[in-house]
Amino acid sequence: MRFLGQLLLWAGFMAAAYSAVCRLEQAADKWATIPWLWYATGMLVGITGIVLLRLAMRQDHSDDAKTAAEYSVVRQSLETIAIVIGRLCEQTEHQPSAVLRCIDDQCTAPFTAFADSRSSLVRKFGLKVYADVMTEFASAERYVNRSWSAAADGYIDEVKASLLRANLHLQKAKELLTRAEG
Repeated sequence: MRFLGQLLLWAGFMAAAYSAVCRLEQAADKWATIPWLWYATGMLVGITGIVLLRLAMRQDHSDDAKTAAEYSVVRQSLETIAIVIGRLCEQTEHQPSAVLRCIDDQCTAPFTAFADSRSSLVRKFGLKVYADVMTEFASAERYVNRSWSAAADGYIDEVKASLLRANLHLQKAKELLTRAEG
């Protein structure tokens, strides 16, 4: 329904816009320049598209089971990443190859799952919580990526510093979700 709504919206409004400019302006009667039947038809098609998009949006927001399932993926992914990064932070020595393997093997899938299910945060808590959590999560992801790059280049001190920063952002994201839940 969403695709059809988008298609009708754009097709209708493009047709209406084209019909408004397809003829040269007549100096004597400017309103006769516009083929009103084509213009009105295009507008009706566009408005139909808007209605279909609104219905699709309302249906998305009302699907509580889907939202709950996606939110559990968000929560589990965040928890998994926080555990892995926390475990890496506790290590006193960081072997670059071990850090690379750990991030590749244990963080990639949870990061992807979180990103794929993040829209459940908007439906469950609203845009404010979504923005706050995503700001912390995105910062954590950047620092994990930075630690991966540092490990690939052999900069052990930067690996540790980036992991610690990522861990702080992950803990803050978890705290924000806990506060939003309760």
